[in-house]
Amino acid sequence: MSDSNVGVRDIVRGLREIGLTQDSRVIVHASLSSFGPVRGGAVAVLAGLLSTCDTVVMPAFTYQALVWPLTGPPDNGVSYGQADHVESNRNAIFFHLRLPIHRDVGVIPERLRQHPATLRSAHPALSFVAVGSQAQAALAGQTLDQPLAPIEWLQHHDGDVLLIGVGHTRNTSIHFAEKLANRKQFVRWAIIRDGDSVTVRAVRLPNFPGCSDGFDAIEPEIASKTTQVTIGNALVRRVPLRMLIPIVVGWISDEPEALLCTRPGCERCNAVRHAGRPG
Repeated sequence: MSDSNVGVRDIVRGLREIGLTQDSRVIVHASLSSFGPVRGGAVAVLAGLLSTCDTVVMPAFTYQALVWPLTGPPDNGVSYGQADHVESNRNAIFFHLRLPIHRDVGVIPERLRQHPATLRSAHPALSFVAVGSQAQAALAGQTLDQPLAPIEWLQHHDGDVLLIGVGHTRNTSIHFAEKLANRKQFVRWAIIRDGDSVTVRAVRLPNFPGCSDGFDAIEPEIASKTTQVTIGNALVRRVPLRMLIPIVVGWISDEPEALLCTRPGCERCNAVRHAGRPG
């Protein structure tokens, strides 16, 4: 389906073509620009999603709340005491439920955050937003120790990953599968403010996921499980979580370095490689 000027009806038609219904629960990763011109912009994309699916979940990550200590745990996928960390710490913004989503996550999730019916979880770096009849249930399990619990809920409730104009490098559900496969996780820190207190403090964030730059390698492994359609210029792909998660877990169990990126300087992927080697 290709159109030089996409509207809500085009989006609904395309989503229905790949099998989404009013019972569907989806986690969405999306690029607005991938469509080409869209009548109504991000609001139109959300209208299409919300009128098609029962419950829509999106990442609402706030990397701007992260801070970096001078020292920390070893083999943590980071070099401490870097000059850019000093600048990041100076510019860090404490997390609160109205904090805008980091710009790298995209325009569409930020518009969903602003929707009057949206709920948001409270993880200071890896929160999620959700709208729909199961929004509260989808978000309820997230804690500092279990940042990707909304994905686990979706997996157990017949949820799908929906990639709109983006690749699997944006597919947060693969990070959840990495955790299930016992792949090394990391520790990060973010700043929060307790209630009405004027004091800002840092909190420790365990089970923080690693690098996703190598995730597109999963595509051949799940091609038979993927349904897709083109809406405007955007390739839209749907993958059931109950199929995706076991495939990723099994692959990593068989090949411990599967889905790691090949950049020599990637501290996170190198830490995972080191953790998986004896001695």
